[in-house]
Amino acid sequence: MKDLKIKITGTSGQGIISSGDILSYATARKGYYVTTYRAFPSEIRGDGKCYYTLRISEHKALTATGSTDILVSLDEDTIYECIKTMTPNGILIYDSDLVQDLKIERKDIIAYSIPLASIAKSINSERSRNMVALGVVVAILNNLHLEEQILKDIELRYRLKSQEIIDLNKKALNAGLKYVEENLVRKDAYDKAEMKSTGAKLIMSGNEAIGLAALTAGCRFFSGYPITPATEIMEWLAKELPKFGGKMIQCEDEIAAINYALGASYAGVKSMTATSGPGFSLMQEALGLASMAELPVVIADVQRCGPSTGVPTKTEQSDLFAAMYGTHGDCPKIVLAPMDVADCFYQTINAFNFAEQYQVPVIILSDASLGPRRECVDLIDIENIKIVNRQKPDLKEGDVYNRYQDTKTGISPITCPGDKFGEHVITGLEHTEANAPTPDPNVHRQMTEKRFRKLETAAGQFSKAKTYGDDEATIGIISWGSTSGPVFEAIDKAAEKGIKVQALYPRTLYPLPTDWIKGFIKNKEVVIVVEANYNAQFKSTIVERCAHINKGMEVLEFLKYDGTPFTPEEIFEEIEKVAKLQEEKNQLSTNKHTHF
Repeated sequence: MKDLKIKITGTSGQGIISSGDILSYATARKGYYVTTYRAFPSEIRGDGKCYYTLRISEHKALTATGSTDILVSLDEDTIYECIKTMTPNGILIYDSDLVQDLKIERKDIIAYSIPLASIAKSINSERSRNMVALGVVVAILNNLHLEEQILKDIELRYRLKSQEIIDLNKKALNAGLKYVEENLVRKDAYDKAEMKSTGAKLIMSGNEAIGLAALTAGCRFFSGYPITPATEIMEWLAKELPKFGGKMIQCEDEIAAINYALGASYAGVKSMTATSGPGFSLMQEALGLASMAELPVVIADVQRCGPSTGVPTKTEQSDLFAAMYGTHGDCPKIVLAPMDVADCFYQTINAFNFAEQYQVPVIILSDASLGPRRECVDLIDIENIKIVNRQKPDLKEGDVYNRYQDTKTGISPITCPGDKFGEHVITGLEHTEANAPTPDPNVHRQMTEKRFRKLETAAGQFSKAKTYGDDEATIGIISWGSTSGPVFEAIDKAAEKGIKVQALYPRTLYPLPTDWIKGFIKNKEVVIVVEANYNAQFKSTIVERCAHINKGMEVLEFLKYDGTPFTPEEIFEEIEKVAKLQEEKNQLSTNKHTHF
């Protein structure tokens, strides 16, 4: 066994996320690769459904979405909802105290009815059904030898609670293990399954990776307002920043959050904020101030589903236009889109380096699929991470300091309060090189060109777009961000069927890397733009800026906007459909040329 997908489901308050987290950390600490996907409702308690998908593998898995090998359901509804994604010979584990009459049509799966509630009640821990179920899973996967590590992770998970809670959870886990050993008649083959451990690695979420990278890059000030699904960045930095002399401030709203960050940046401190769609809307005016005043700042937008309050715990990629074109006036900025958890770390490092070097706001576009997702990341060599700091002027007494000196690169050396001979005042008004406010048309033209010249200078340093698949493929996929895992796995599946496909993933979305896109589409007959929004925001951008390079190419869209992430299976189905249409089209074209 080289790959295994486990899905734990139930309702709010049943400990679905807790048990999934404990299992994911334990398997990672045992040296396996782990990728997760967590979904939960906006309500803290109620009828909302929770889903935790955990993929364990010998090699780095690209996504946890899609099919399921072992389904653990703590309520009845999610059994019938999720059973259709189960693989043949998969295992269903359900609570026979809750479901006495299981009615499923699938005969190719193995169903184990376990009296989870009765077992939990017998040890005076009725709320520990989730840990009993986890014990059942650990016993079924006995060859992975997870028991000892799970017990250690229970202690870590609940170390800030009472010893009684730790002991009850351990007792519940052991009760599940004991039930399988003494009562379960095994019909599956997982007792023989083995997996190779591949050594030490990190496990973190996309949000935690952004926080770690910010700390590594030298960020020492964070201001924010709690908002799902970005709050984890603030919570992580609240614990870690003080250890390095930094500060975290929880503000009254997102308008205050970004302005606090700009104030800290003006004072010479690397700063950031994090938010989601509604908060990002409130930050738009201050983004303009950052551009006009040329203040470095980093904003992480962990996108969520829908406008307004929308669906806070579901995912979407619908803030693209807001990030690229939001705020008023001509506003230079840089927009980055990490592809996975490891890339969240490296693109956040880039975000701080770009912000400091080019004195612009840099936006990191993550989402509710990527931000809370936990993955194994290969160990990071922190010592060799390149860190860039803002350029300071070399001033002496009597020098005239022009804060906004019009240079060849557009970059003007910057001082902060306390720097000798570098005193200056910033303003959101248009200004001369010496920062004197002016409405002069010639100055406005000059300074607008100067501010945008920084982006032209920066373009040569952007991370190269990632390609994946066959270079000779005439079918292309262009996408961005968190869709990469399902797309890459779908391309692998297509290759097994003899269908050649190649994907392109720019990590910089603004300024749009048109050269990479134009080079990619030159030999393509059809390009599918995959994105999680209704308006095909990236497709319309590509068509407008790049499609003229290959006028015979067809540009299609494959969109998803129901709040759930793409799966490899549905992308592969789209590839198959497009490949079939291309084959028919090419055959028709051949027939036209051969019949006289």
